[in-house]
Amino acid sequence: TGVNFSETERRRGTYMRPTLPWIPGSEGAGVVARAGPGVDPSIVGARVAFWAMPPAVSGTYAEFAVTPADGLFRLDPRLSFEQAAALPLQGLTAYLLVHRAAELRAGETVLIHAAGGGLGLIATQLCRRLGARVLGTVSNAAKRAAVIDAGGEPFDYGEDLATRVLAATDGRGVDLVLDSVGIATQPVSLSVLAPFGRLIHYGDASGAPRPIDLETLYDRSIHVGAFGLNLDHAPELAADRGGGGLQASV
Repeated sequence: TGVNFSETERRRGTYMRPTLPWIPGSEGAGVVARAGPGVDPSIVGARVAFWAMPPAVSGTYAEFAVTPADGLFRLDPRLSFEQAAALPLQGLTAYLLVHRAAELRAGETVLIHAAGGGLGLIATQLCRRLGARVLGTVSNAAKRAAVIDAGGEPFDYGEDLATRVLAATDGRGVDLVLDSVGIATQPVSLSVLAPFGRLIHYGDASGAPRPIDLETLYDRSIHVGAFGLNLDHAPELAADRGGGGLQASV
């Protein structure tokens, strides 16, 4: 099973408070043990990973879980279950964040907060593959090294973060900020944006961002948005991932 920050928040009762009784876990990997009604029985025995929001998935902190068949990913034989279980939620979020919500383009400069985390590292690699420059905030030496390995430029947090980011961009600022931290980083995120820059919030680990005064955005024509993973907004990504039909037991 994959374990994500959002699930720790659910266990604390601060995010999508569950109705008890409840089995945590929204992603995992394993072998399909049984196919439900309307599902192609040839899926039984397949190595798969999956992600689905409760109540569509029965909960992956268990020996068995029930999940929609259209939420399955067929696994490459080279991927272990441990690797595959950690990919669906972070991978889908990072992919749609970079390609759909941010519409990143080659040659742009991106600031990714918490770049040394699981999702941050995937987003860093996706941005680099598109030809963007990535500046990433980190909290320790191990995450600094991981960001460098992923092709990014690490920046320690600190009161002078905005000054250092502006200096690294010759005073211009960045075209895009991806912010999962929230209120603690919101002032820096806004201050380092170049004209026509975009700020995309996709989490609030430090607390919810403050309301924004639109009058402060006009001078640089700044765009502020948000992203939450919902495959109903991108149904093509849910298609043809193996299984087809209603649900499978993994």
